[in-house]
Amino acid sequence: MMKTRIAAVVTASLVILVALVTFFIHNQEPVVVFPATVNRDCAPWDGAAFTVKIPLDGGTAIDISIWQSPELKFPVTFSFPDDTGKVGNVILIHPVGLPEQLTGSVSFPRVAEGTPVEGRFDLTTATGERYKGTFTAAWGEEVIFCG
Repeated sequence: MMKTRIAAVVTASLVILVALVTFFIHNQEPVVVFPATVNRDCAPWDGAAFTVKIPLDGGTAIDISIWQSPELKFPVTFSFPDDTGKVGNVILIHPVGLPEQLTGSVSFPRVAEGTPVEGRFDLTTATGERYKGTFTAAWGEEVIFCG
């Protein structure tokens, strides 16, 4: 009698687990992987930095500037806007007109110069237009001298 109860509870648990996994998989938004470029850059105070440029349709691009050395050994998430003025900046560059400040987050599992940089972003314009996806950035050839 005890064995049948245990078997029933285990079976019910497995059915619920399969239903939840199926629901989760079918209700996920597809995440777009964008090709990108990463280059060394300079922070406003002439310190080490790096910038990831993600081209979008129509000549528009997302520019993610992180004002730290491009050697992030651990996963990190940056939130924007950066009220401290020490983290970085994320803007939407249009082919014509002024750049537009974005709000949201950008995550990197790690960053090492010379190896492709992967990351994830979830950003929004002031008018509510959302940009979400992942990127893989190859290192560019730009030579930057700070100071």
